[in-house]
Amino acid sequence: MISPDLISVITPIYNREKYLPECINSILSQSYENFEFILIDDKSTDGTSEIIKYYASRDSRIIVLENDKNIGATASFNRGLAISKGKYVARMDSDDISFPTRLQKQIYIFQLWSNLDVLGTGAILIDRDGNIIGKKQFPSTNQEIKEILNSGVPVFDPSVMIKSNVLKESGGFDERLAPADDYHLWLTLFKKKKIIANIQEYLIKYRIHDNNLSKLSSKKQLEKSFLALKIYKSVSSSDEFLKRSSTKELTNFEKLVALYLSQQNPEIKDLKKILNEYFISKKNISQINRSKILTIIKIFFLRKKFIIFFYYLLKLVINKFQTR
Repeated sequence: MISPDLISVITPIYNREKYLPECINSILSQSYENFEFILIDDKSTDGTSEIIKYYASRDSRIIVLENDKNIGATASFNRGLAISKGKYVARMDSDDISFPTRLQKQIYIFQLWSNLDVLGTGAILIDRDGNIIGKKQFPSTNQEIKEILNSGVPVFDPSVMIKSNVLKESGGFDERLAPADDYHLWLTLFKKKKIIANIQEYLIKYRIHDNNLSKLSSKKQLEKSFLALKIYKSVSSSDEFLKRSSTKELTNFEKLVALYLSQQNPEIKDLKKILNEYFISKKNISQINRSKILTIIKIFFLRKKFIIFFYYLLKLVINKFQTR
């Protein structure tokens, strides 16, 4: 039997008139009906506001917040979190689609597993027109999640359901780490021994298009991701760490990674700059950052630059034996 606990679905919105109706309908059509749907309009300039008001007038579960000025997705989400009343919080992006059984299946897992804190799902990837272009899943075991944390998020963020008290005790998503605030939160929770898991089932459709927040701010996201990892590896709290300006400085290697890997098709010469910097500064590069080197080397293979690929691969192998 499914628990009757209230779920707070929180969706920050900015200029999403094209995709918003499908997003809202996917939540209002959930098989699990005990939820509040908090929509935060981040001072949209298109028809978003009218769409929100239309749905709010027809379903009492919708709660509308309107920002006086554009404050960004992270601050908007936190504003919704502050008024939420649910035992669980479900993230929902304004351009994505939840399958009808998403909330029901997630809360059922929480009911079976009382110690669980964060639960993500798999995602069907769609383009701007709704065509399927791929699928994505994340690991479900604690050890696998620990390993993946070294290089990226352990859950598909827009699919996440999390215990409300856990999220609120953490202060929500840290706006100082945006747009890598989600990564920072998962690292922080894992550090606090919170349990993070994933359902090996596709329960949302994630839309990929030119206006995705991750695409618009990919360089900044990489920079903040490096900072989040530094905080994770330190013995300090986020507040203590961020007060020390010297600790926030990125290494030259990290700056090169953020600059060039944020580009859609980084040039070969720029990838070489990253690798050459790595081999020059390898003693001062953390184990976490080393995990990115193989990813960069693979790009040469995918682009059929086989001589360059084997050169750097051999150099990496030799370096590994020399440092043993």
